[in-house]
Amino acid sequence: MGIEANGAVRGALSNWDRQRIPTAWLYALLAVGLLPLSLILVRLLALHSPGLSMATAVGDWLNQYLTLQWVGFEDRDVILYILLLPVAALLIALTRLTLGIRVLGFRSILIAIGMQENGVVPCLLLILLIAGTVVLVRPSMRRSGMPLYARVAVVLCVVSFVMLGALFTGAWLDSVTLWSMAFFPLVILAMLAESIADTVARDGLAMAAWRTTTTIVLAGVIAGLNQLTPLRELLLSCPELLLAPLVAIVFVSEFLDMRLLEGFRPGANPGRVQSARPQLAVVRNRFPEASPRRLAEQVPKRYRQASLQALIDELRDRDYDVQVLECDSSLPSKLRSLANAAFRPHAAGLCVLNYAGGVQGASRLSQVPMICEILGIPHTGPGAEAGVLRASRPQQLDELRAAGLRVPVAISYQQARRFLQAGSGFLSVRSSGHVDRGATRVGNARRLKTVCDRMAGAGEGYLIERIPAGQAVTAIVLNPEAADAARVLPLLERGSGRQPFRREADLTSECRAAAVSAALCAARALQCCDVARVDLYCNESREVTVVRVLAVDPLAERSASGVAAALGGLSLADVAEQAMQSALARASLATASHPVGQPAINTPSTDNDNRSSEPCLTSASSAML
Repeated sequence: MGIEANGAVRGALSNWDRQRIPTAWLYALLAVGLLPLSLILVRLLALHSPGLSMATAVGDWLNQYLTLQWVGFEDRDVILYILLLPVAALLIALTRLTLGIRVLGFRSILIAIGMQENGVVPCLLLILLIAGTVVLVRPSMRRSGMPLYARVAVVLCVVSFVMLGALFTGAWLDSVTLWSMAFFPLVILAMLAESIADTVARDGLAMAAWRTTTTIVLAGVIAGLNQLTPLRELLLSCPELLLAPLVAIVFVSEFLDMRLLEGFRPGANPGRVQSARPQLAVVRNRFPEASPRRLAEQVPKRYRQASLQALIDELRDRDYDVQVLECDSSLPSKLRSLANAAFRPHAAGLCVLNYAGGVQGASRLSQVPMICEILGIPHTGPGAEAGVLRASRPQQLDELRAAGLRVPVAISYQQARRFLQAGSGFLSVRSSGHVDRGATRVGNARRLKTVCDRMAGAGEGYLIERIPAGQAVTAIVLNPEAADAARVLPLLERGSGRQPFRREADLTSECRAAAVSAALCAARALQCCDVARVDLYCNESREVTVVRVLAVDPLAERSASGVAAALGGLSLADVAEQAMQSALARASLATASHPVGQPAINTPSTDNDNRSSEPCLTSASSAML
């Protein structure tokens, strides 16, 4: 078990003390739940003690009109599906809420229908084919970077081919079992394939196998109940019994929400203490429409195009409970729900791994840190007050210049036209707002006008800068806030095709040391934490120009952070785990009354306030990193 049994019981019993429904409503629901039993007694009274009393008259009316015994035998199975639906829902509620066993939603009901329509053996064989297809096809699809919906669609197509093959094979071999597989309801098949693929992507293969198994067992129980003749006849004779499971579900959620096996995670290493590992919430940008109303300042595409699945899989392989959250308008409520469960007694806490560029608006980069600080949740990356998040492009350049660093020179539109007309080189046009937007390279006056007009038409300010002389390199700085633990990973240069970054190989050792020193100094000047990306230009005279500093770089396999980590001998999970430990340490220092992993409001430390005033490392000292 992932948690101790006595701790689980104490946590479950503590749920009895809470009451989410007013007492008056509970008594009213209890009366509604007892009403079907009273009506059954009246029915029995009318059958065994006929008379002219009011009770027997009501019973006779119920037995004559409020019954489904008149339904023909050829249609009774369909009617019984409807009558058994509340009973099946009650079983699923007991399994999930009381026992804490995870299942694939309400797919048990659909699988039970498939078992009754096609038989148990064909149903189990088809589910095995779906699970096997997901396991075999998923690695290659994940390496290709396909999104979840595309992967599910591929799985459906492959399984349809298998079903068609079963149809032909069953006809050739005269096998009823194989023939029946081809007539499994397609709606059930589609929903089941989607659930299995989504569970494998979110929780890993072992958990997907466990949830699929429990779903099949629960489906078998539901199908078995449908074959009980006394229960079938009772529901047809007394359809008012549907009220009883409805009331029972409410009482289960109110008084039996114990989740006894909630901490059981198949595939986890039993030698590790699960309670010592906080739950991780990976916040990312996946979909463009993140808010009901769209503003001009949107999240750049690079956040949505980065696939974090490799990182999520590595963290789950290390027995972390990882939840993936979309950075949209629903993020505060989702984080609050996770925090309520993660910060209760005997839980290990919660930490947010922030790889999102916010939702929208001028302050979007600081939105995720601000939400975390309001809820008291530790998070990776700088706090909402850090200069790297709140500064516009001109402000960031001013802060870098004040730290003694070389920055690009901004020129006016007329100066840019004269520069291009003279054929002096290339210019870059950048957004004057957030620094995480890329630059557009222009080489002639016509292109300059087109780019500037497009940005102005979108209501976005722009800056025209001269492209510095030298080679463009990218540095990934780990733990820049730490005086002794800071590290600069191997420098990168731009690649091509499926390898957007590669190891830099052309700089001299002196230029490389100067670039490392400037990258660390820039990250500290802008109060970066955990992981920072610094884009630089370095010429032969060892003059380094800091072009851009990013506080959030998605930790993907082909991103700058992922490639640099691999070159530095670190896995994606290693980098994320170091960032998580730093975030938990900052939270514990911010409020010393809370232990590590417990909720704490992050407050800026004195080290962060003085970081921009620290002297830059020399070339000699930076070469030792």
